[in-house]
Amino acid sequence: MSRYLAGIFALLLAVPAMAQSPSYSFVQANYQEVDLDVGGGLDVDGDGWGLGGSVEFGQSFFGYLSYSDIGFDFSVDLTQLQVGLGWFTEVSQSTSVFARVGYLQAEVDVPGLGSEDESGYGVGVGIRSNVTDLIELYGEIAYSDLGDGADTTAFGGGIFFNITDMFAVGLGASTDDDVTSYGVNARLYFGN
Repeated sequence: MSRYLAGIFALLLAVPAMAQSPSYSFVQANYQEVDLDVGGGLDVDGDGWGLGGSVEFGQSFFGYLSYSDIGFDFSVDLTQLQVGLGWFTEVSQSTSVFARVGYLQAEVDVPGLGSEDESGYGVGVGIRSNVTDLIELYGEIAYSDLGDGADTTAFGGGIFFNITDMFAVGLGASTDDDVTSYGVNARLYFGN
């Protein structure tokens, strides 16, 4: 998987500059499907929604916030919150690389058993590129640690279609050892 992402990064860097560098000031909503491998050949499916956003400040920094609520089989609910800071730099007219670090909180609610929550941190590095005025591609490698051995490295990526200068829709996917998710996104840019 890491060679696959490295290939995407190299391709994005090799594409001639045709558009502006991606904006880090936006709000977005998403719907996602999640497949959780709980071991012993048992998979648990879920789906849900998320809200998030990012805002640029200074010359090359951004703050971000996201919240998601996923309902799994057997009425199990998972809510997640992320808040943090990031840094980005342009590597071409239409491509930027970024790094981020943030606080994570997750809560699982199981009917009849109550809820359990954990908090920790996450870091990530990635690349975003407007390969044309209409298409943005992105990829990221992210590590998260919620304590008690609940750490994971995930690989994600996707595409956004810029409907207007301010509005885009997209498809994305992410995978780690136990979780695979994919979804659709709607994004509204501001401050451009």
